Parts: sequence; C-alpha cells; structure tokens
Amino acid sequence: MRVQHIQILVAIAEQGSLRGAAKTLGKSQPALTQALRQAEDDLGVAVFTRTSRGVELTKIGERILRRARTITSEVSRLEEEVAQLRGEQVGAVTVGLSPLAAVRVMPRALTLFRKTHANIDVRLTGGLFPEALKPLREGRVDILVGPAPPTGLAREITVEPLLELPIDVVTSATSKHLAAKSLGELTDADWIMIGGPGGPGDIFRKPFIENGHTPPRPIATSESYFGALSLVENLGAVCTFPRHLLEELGQARKIASIPVRETIEPLQLALMTRAGHPLTPAADALAMCIRRRVSSM
Repeated sequence: MRVQHIQILVAIAEQGSLRGAAKTLGKSQPALTQALRQAEDDLGVAVFTRTSRGVELTKIGERILRRARTITSEVSRLEEEVAQLRGEQVGAVTVGLSPLAAVRVMPRALTLFRKTHANIDVRLTGGLFPEALKPLREGRVDILVGPAPPTGLAREITVEPLLELPIDVVTSATSKHLAAKSLGELTDADWIMIGGPGGPGDIFRKPFIENGHTPPRPIATSESYFGALSLVENLGAVCTFPRHLLEELGQARKIASIPVRETIEPLQLALMTRAGHPLTPAADALAMCIRRRVSSM
C-alpha cells in the first residue's frame, strides 16, 4: 500500500467528504475516488461508507485510521528531521499541556527555545489524562507535559518525572468548610472533580477510603481547572488542586486551602513522549528547554 494512499485516507476522514479532501490535497475528486478505491482494494475491506452527508468510517476503518495517522505523522517527522539535520529550521513541534504546564512552564520554556529555533512552529494543545494520551499515542502530539498517568494508562508512552506537585483541598474564601480539620468533616460537602474517573482529580477518593470514610460523590466534573475554580468560588464547593497552580491563580480568585490533617498524595508533573519514537532535533531541543524551566521552579 502506498504512503500516498494512507495520506488520502487520513485526509478524507478529517474532511468528512471526498470533495473536501480533494480540495485539501489539491487533487480532482475523480482522481481521489480512484485512489480510495485502490486503497480499499489493497486492504481488502471498506474503510468508508458513503452517506448523503459525505463519508463515515466503518468499524474497521476506525482502526485503520488510527494506524494511518501514526504512519503519516512519522513520514512528516522523517522529512522534518532530515531537513533539521541538514541545518534547516523547518517543521513544527506540537506540545500537549496541562493547565499547570501552560501557566508555569511553557512561557519561559518557549522563550528559551525561540533563542535558537526562531523559525520552528510550536503548536500548543490542552488536556489531561486519560484523554490527552490518545493524540500522543497517535503521533498528533510530540510532547505531553502534565500529571503522570497511572502505570496502567502509560502503555506505549515514556514518562519522565519532572516535579512533585503537592495537592491542596480548596474551597471558596467565604465557605463554611474552611473550618474543617479533617476529610471526615467534608464527606457532606459538594465536591468538584477535575477530569473524569481515573484522571488527576480523582485522587481525593483514596485518602477518604484509607481513613475509613466513604468517598463523597462529586456533584460535577470539570475538564478545566479554571472551570473547576469558578464552581468552587461561586458555589462554596470543594476540590483538590495543585498547590503550584493555586499560587499562580488563587490570588485573582477568592479561593483558600482547607487545613485538613490528612495528606493528599502528590501528583508528578511529567514529560511524556511516545516510546520507541525518537523526537526530531527541534522537538528534542524544546524538551530540553522544558526541563530547564522546571528545574528552576
């Protein structure tokens, strides 16, 4: 199967139609249709089904697309790596960032990087595990900086710990819960969980269980740290929050830490890359700038 055919499959899936893919690739629609037919013949399965709205991936097509995206990203990185090894400043580095990394790490790391790689495009995306791990595995993200995922979620990923992140229990500055001295006094509080089950905001359950308390059921989950802080501030709710990020954001909000006696297990800020897939020289240089920034925190 030709690499060109793989690139065509990815383009069709991303555009949702042959017409859109043809326009993106600068090809005629009949030529693209013929190439798609050839690709499906080579694979021996249908990748797309035709609908009145365009095309949709088949179940098998969804699996093929994940592999195809990895291949196209590797081809692109190969071209960029060779050019960079020749001394050319071309290509891009895509970095996934947790809120803490976006606020405390990336600004200074990017300033360092720009001193030597001014012409390399840097693309930033957000997210927390487990959702943020998918684009990294598929090759759509080169580097991910955020809370280290549990071992069971780190399949095919190299996790490099950078910094321990102490966790505080927080609420609004006017909340009645500020007087609490233990987690046991917060079992009836309205809890906000950051991220879904298994994510970094799920860590509050463990100390409740270890201290003989029933973990409270969150009244809401938030994929955004900033959204969680708004709920905490306005509702007098409770959540766990990284102390480093609270120091940065808490001054602008009416948020305070609750002095519970129990210790919430710290998270680890980590730099994550795909196992077995070396970074391009530019991505490796940016990773080094990220390490330098974290070492000064």
